Amino acid sequence: MGKILKEKWKNAPRTTLLLIALAAVVFSVTAVGYALSFNEITIYGDGEVHTLQTRAETVEEALLEGEIQYIEEDLIQPHPDKEIHGDMTVYIRRAVSVTIYDEEEKHEILTAKTRVQDALEEKGISFVDEDLIHPGLNHGLTDGIVISIRRAQPFEVHVDGEELSFFQPVKDVKEALEIAEVTLEEEDELNLALETTVMDNMIIEITRIERETIVESREIDFKTIRKNDNSRYKGSTRVSQEGSKGMEEFTIEITYEDGEEVSREVIEREVVKEPVNRVIQVGTKSLPPANTLVTRGGTEVTRRLTVEATAYSQYDPGVTNRTATGATLRKGIIAVDPRVIPLGTRIYVPGYGEGVAADVGGAIKGYRIDLAFESRAEALRYGRRTVTIKIYD
Repeated sequence: MGKILKEKWKNAPRTTLLLIALAAVVFSVTAVGYALSFNEITIYGDGEVHTLQTRAETVEEALLEGEIQYIEEDLIQPHPDKEIHGDMTVYIRRAVSVTIYDEEEKHEILTAKTRVQDALEEKGISFVDEDLIHPGLNHGLTDGIVISIRRAQPFEVHVDGEELSFFQPVKDVKEALEIAEVTLEEEDELNLALETTVMDNMIIEITRIERETIVESREIDFKTIRKNDNSRYKGSTRVSQEGSKGMEEFTIEITYEDGEEVSREVIEREVVKEPVNRVIQVGTKSLPPANTLVTRGGTEVTRRLTVEATAYSQYDPGVTNRTATGATLRKGIIAVDPRVIPLGTRIYVPGYGEGVAADVGGAIKGYRIDLAFESRAEALRYGRRTVTIKIYD
């Protein structure tokens, strides 16, 4: 067969052969030109590499031709509007879903950014260095990531005489105290509850409470008790028991606020020594008539005393007819110094007779007595004398 064709072409006219050769050349040139009109586009995205031979004029047309879908938020480089001139490499970074909690505000975005900081800036969310952002600004973005922002705010802590200022992101008073490195003692007082949300320029005040217990001793005054004694004459007294002070101890709790005392409270009282009352025997027995000799159990006990004696009557200036013991002034009434001669004591005075100590006088001090007479004349006649008297105890 080949031999027949060779013979046929060999015998063909030259013109025919030229035409055939020319047609073959045109075909080859056309084929080469068509092939050269395609561009090779290499696409990197979704972890895959796609190679596309295309006559598309823009990147967007090439992606559509290659059935590669994308959304507006995806990052495509070069941009989809970029015209294609020759072979090209296209990169696609898919947008991810990001949720941002800015205090009480919530934002949901789709972004092809790679870092937390980029996503915040893209959303137009400003921040300062003191704000607490989680995850950190350089943390990479992944689909579904949640970013939280706690804003820094100014607040003060007043404690131990200091006013501390802070600009920090805090949730509540408890966290603010932790930042201020303040430790609360059991009885310390706080002007706000620990769970109170911290607001701008909030002032947190801590009052330090301290308590101290001391013991103080105090004297207890004794009482003076007067007891009637019918064995003694009216107007006479005798101390039958001397008084002495007692002692008691008080346990006192002192409360301090920030070092200053604000209160004292007695929490316990104990008498460590009881007081002893002073007892005075007060005579209630009626005075005997003048010149009446009184005996005690049939036995008289006497003592002698040298005194200066004067005389007086109810008619003297400044004198009435009533004595200090309430008895009527008459002869037999003798004014004495009770510290020397007790009231109610029977006394014998030479040149006067027997009488009873039943009166006192402003000038009658020590070893002096004043003898009562019925008249001023009698008193003047007696005058002033030094006598040795007999006292019946």
